[in-house]
Amino acid sequence: MTTAQTNTSAPSVGLWRWVAAALALTQLAAPLIVNAVAGDFLKSGATNQALITPAGYAFSLWGLITVLSAATALAILRYGLGSWWETSVLIDASVAFIGFSVWLLVAAQDWLWASVAVFAVMVSALIHIMRLLVRRRHDLTCPTWVALLATVTFGLYLGWSSIAVFANVAAALINSGVSASAAGWQFVVLAAAALCALALTTMLRGTPGYAAGVVWALVAIAIGASARGSSFLSTTAVVATVLVVIAAAAAMRRRRIR
Repeated sequence: MTTAQTNTSAPSVGLWRWVAAALALTQLAAPLIVNAVAGDFLKSGATNQALITPAGYAFSLWGLITVLSAATALAILRYGLGSWWETSVLIDASVAFIGFSVWLLVAAQDWLWASVAVFAVMVSALIHIMRLLVRRRHDLTCPTWVALLATVTFGLYLGWSSIAVFANVAAALINSGVSASAAGWQFVVLAAAALCALALTTMLRGTPGYAAGVVWALVAIAIGASARGSSFLSTTAVVATVLVVIAAAAAMRRRRIR
């Protein structure tokens, strides 16, 4: 029996498949519970005051992400990934799923620096998942559609979250007393988000799920900044979007050539 076969048949893998599936399903209920208790906190307070806050429609992406997460976790529960690192992916996915519910709770209480920390942990876990799914995809022995579903789901999750963490930093700074109308420091935050997105786009070889999540977030920031009267930040977000699309296309082209 090979090492990969030994690891994918180990009892711990089966247990983590169940844990990840259960936690993915809790993501579907968490927003309903938090909204019932705390109301729609995303429409009020510091979370909605920054010039670089994404336009309100953008947060609907969470619905798609949570549904895809549940579908992916159930598919992995049924078929597995068939790689020696599957348990690592399942543990990281569980961290991200728990983090989503925890983030809703702490953000609803205006514990915004805590929400930044939670998002940072989620993004770290999702980066590790995507590195494995993209750069070690040759290890996968599951059905092709399962691998594709997992890559798209976690890529979209990471793409949105990797920008949202910076939006949470902006909200936390405003909650700490920094001016919500000052464009200078928000440009720095947005530029940092764009540089992070470009680095991850290259590292993940332009995988479409990740690029789609980032583009969705940056376009929403451009629209949100424009609605708040900041054409400078809106233009910055548009430029960042174009750069990410170019980087993704270039990375995909290099991958096809190889």
